[in-house]
Amino acid sequence: MKEDQDRKDRKDSEATVDEALLLVSGSKGDKASDKEYVKKLSNAVLQVFHKHDIARLRCVGAAAINNAVKAFIIAKGEAQKRGEDIFMNPSFTTVNFNGEEKTGILIEIESE
Repeated sequence: MKEDQDRKDRKDSEATVDEALLLVSGSKGDKASDKEYVKKLSNAVLQVFHKHDIARLRCVGAAAINNAVKAFIIAKGEAQKRGEDIFMNPSFTTVNFNGEEKTGILIEIESE
């Protein structure tokens, strides 16, 4: 009985996974690795966007927001080369870190 409930709980939690969500981290302190991270993030944004028609970037902290915006700008330039126009729609979100709620930014990347 308990095993059935555990299996159902796992299925429910798996069903609520947002495959279009990317978690953005802040600066690592090394400019070269930060540039590489932003470029990889921009590629991930485009891959997720093309697969799901939307990409969501969840950021907590100024450095993470900065990286997300830079990645969006790079992704937008790449998308324009392909004749696509993408835009971002930022909003506030609440994120749970180790039982503590923090305010973050959720950036949704969409096309018209």
